[in-house]
Amino acid sequence: MSAHTIAFAPLAAPSGRCHEKVVCGADYRPLVSGYKTEYPAEWAEHRICATTGHNALYACKHFKAGEVIMAFSYRSMCDYPTYLTVQVGEDKHIELSPAWLEHVNHSCEPNAIFNTTTFNFEALRDIEVGDELCFFYPSTEWAMDSPFQCKCGKPSCLGYIAGASQLTREQLSGRRLTDFIANKLDERDAGASSSSPCDSSQ
Repeated sequence: MSAHTIAFAPLAAPSGRCHEKVVCGADYRPLVSGYKTEYPAEWAEHRICATTGHNALYACKHFKAGEVIMAFSYRSMCDYPTYLTVQVGEDKHIELSPAWLEHVNHSCEPNAIFNTTTFNFEALRDIEVGDELCFFYPSTEWAMDSPFQCKCGKPSCLGYIAGASQLTREQLSGRRLTDFIANKLDERDAGASSSSPCDSSQ
């Protein structure tokens, strides 16, 4: 996967907050050189750009579409979103455990998803050794804390990424979403339908 994402530099957490972030406007490329490597799991390679500090997670083994890559949990929960959180419910945002899963970046053409119903990190399509692991941020996030301009340049790229609440059904068509986000979309559509003007001919 050639993911080109906006990276965020975490800052020291102020009192009462989990984390803050700033957006870097650089153009991101796959980390194919000039990086340091760590292996947090047998199947995972964590690459860190030696110059920018950009993080990414790469596969060290093959995964088939639909396969569970690993189970995940959380080490803390907030009632508001931050850069490092994944939304699991209304006003429920978790910091992932293990923490190195936070290095899974966004892509408009993802190969994985954080299933927040089963708490499994799952392959959406076949993943080969050396592929970067990536997920579609709006698949879990309703309204993101720090929206950004995606620069992948792919035909399916949505450009401005701010969460599922800012996207239409057409834009989300064919994309795997968590149960929570799917339900939020149903609620939004039902609300829009009930607020529509009545047909005067009826």
